Amino acid sequence: MLVYISILVLLLGVIMNITVSIVRSHRAIKASRSIENSAIISLERITREVRGTNTVNIASSIFDTSPGKLVLNSTDDGGNPRTVEFYLASGTLFLKENGVDVGPLSQSDAEVESLTFRLFSNVEFVGVRVEMTIESGTSTYYRSGSFYSSANIR
Repeated sequence: MLVYISILVLLLGVIMNITVSIVRSHRAIKASRSIENSAIISLERITREVRGTNTVNIASSIFDTSPGKLVLNSTDDGGNPRTVEFYLASGTLFLKENGVDVGPLSQSDAEVESLTFRLFSNVEFVGVRVEMTIESGTSTYYRSGSFYSSANIR
């Protein structure tokens, strides 16, 4: 009987170890996935809007500092003026179109720690470089990632 109880205790210990390991891995993967999804969605939208814009509103934008703000002037499909603004508030990246808040671009369980826009130009083109650091998770499951993108204005 003691042999069976010791085998059962040993098996329960192994099963508990495996369960704890799976939970830890799941939390780490969830934090990493949240960071990557936020970065993909945010940078793709910013890049698409920069490529489709006419000009950068330099007076309203904040460059070379975090948190930065990017204001783009363009026209919609009907030829009407359109303003697009990207800004950081409470660790969330937001999008505003024509003064109306469209909503957040980053996920709720990921926090945008820094957002910097840099304007660069050449004789032939003008572009915007985006630098973003996103964090997610808690204590032992904390993850952070830095992401970069740039796009030329048409």
